[in-house]
Amino acid sequence: MIKRSAAPRSPGRPAADQAHPDLREQLLDAATALFADEGIAATTMGKIAAQAGVTPAMVHYYFINRDQLLDAVVDERVMRIVAYVWDGTVGQGEADALELVIGLVERLIDSAEHQPWLPPLWVREVLNEGGLLRERMLSRLPFDRLQWLAERVAVGQRAGQINPAIEPRLVFLSVLGLTLLPLATARTWQRVPPLAGLGRDALQRHVVALLMSGLAAR
Repeated sequence: MIKRSAAPRSPGRPAADQAHPDLREQLLDAATALFADEGIAATTMGKIAAQAGVTPAMVHYYFINRDQLLDAVVDERVMRIVAYVWDGTVGQGEADALELVIGLVERLIDSAEHQPWLPPLWVREVLNEGGLLRERMLSRLPFDRLQWLAERVAVGQRAGQINPAIEPRLVFLSVLGLTLLPLATARTWQRVPPLAGLGRDALQRHVVALLMSGLAAR
């Protein structure tokens, strides 16, 4: 009886028993960091492989193409942070709008401290015109939570607690602008002598003070 040999693998492609979930996580970490530093358009699969210390074939083993990789970065990196930021509001249906906003600021800054790629990636690939993650994020954002926050702000306005000149639908955009934009440009402004040394605590105090002074009714 003739014994058939196993079909040859493509060069550089790992055998099934060589695949390891930790390596997939490393590749996602490498891709996310490069996307934040250099931009998606400038980041090749080869660069990601080099950053992770593997061959390009290994990257293609886990992510067949760039679209699959981008979906994984959004779902397994960015959306986890979005969930963390908004999950803190779950169960606070009647919460005070001012407290909700302070909590969002704290969780956004906390996320950026632990995942420093978040601010530059968000500004470069979501906010910028032509950003390659924009459409993916727009299809996944928790618009129900954004609407709920706007409603809580409106409730606060009717109760005389929130400045009536505030547009409730723009509150979360203001939170994003006051947190992620300064963090995304931190490498630049921290080189300016008067600003050097400013850290998370100073930024958080500053943002909360600005928001509370603007949101709270006089």
